[in-house]
Amino acid sequence: MVELIFGSLTSWDIILGIITGVTGNIILSIGYRLTKHGGRKWKSRKLVHVGMGTVIAFTLTSYSNLSGPAFAAGVFLVILFYVWAHKRDLIMELLNAGSREYESRLNTFASSFMGLVSFALTFLIFLQRPEIFVASFLTVAWGDAAGEIVGRPFGGRYLRRLRKNKSLEGTIAVFLMSFVAIFTAIGLFSADTCPFCVAYKILFIAFIIAILEAFSIGWTDNFVIPLVTAIMLWVLVYPSMELFSVQIISQIVWPSM
Repeated sequence: MVELIFGSLTSWDIILGIITGVTGNIILSIGYRLTKHGGRKWKSRKLVHVGMGTVIAFTLTSYSNLSGPAFAAGVFLVILFYVWAHKRDLIMELLNAGSREYESRLNTFASSFMGLVSFALTFLIFLQRPEIFVASFLTVAWGDAAGEIVGRPFGGRYLRRLRKNKSLEGTIAVFLMSFVAIFTAIGLFSADTCPFCVAYKILFIAFIIAILEAFSIGWTDNFVIPLVTAIMLWVLVYPSMELFSVQIISQIVWPSM
């Protein structure tokens, strides 16, 4: 479990931070080049969406303290700013490449920012259960992304009463991949929970996520889905778990005490 202090970096923190920062830039570069060479913007956007989300979900809870992810973010930004120094319009091009056809770069920024806020809240509130945070992240990285990945090329039955760009095929994909995401998170990060034993609860949570995604507008899914996933896992699977406690708050405010 990650300690909520900025302490000394371990060897593992440094290795994991370098791998994470470099991998993040590689994913971003592939998505950028895909768009620059005439690829559909939604494909590069979802490549970054899935790739970055998966990397963060599987690494963030493995650091010893907050210095680890801060170091990883530093590695990522150093490489990004180095490239930006040689290509001044890079940031705007990245935002443009990641924007939907009917959205502005501001919408893209808002979507990313609100997603980070939701993930931060989930991480802090449900810190005692890393599988909850990982599941929350993966339901967006895998579940939410699956809606567009499947719905764009294969969607034919549009849910007209909801939104014109929501298809039945995409919603089913969100449901299935959300189930896979939560099942994987519990299977890999929970030492005391059998994912098969709570599979029916995971199916219900995945169903609710698919409904939320179908009704979502703009960036709201990036904010709502992680929080709803975490809350439902807490209520249905881990009801006895303690939430963000006074001890953890004091650890952040007075780490030396």
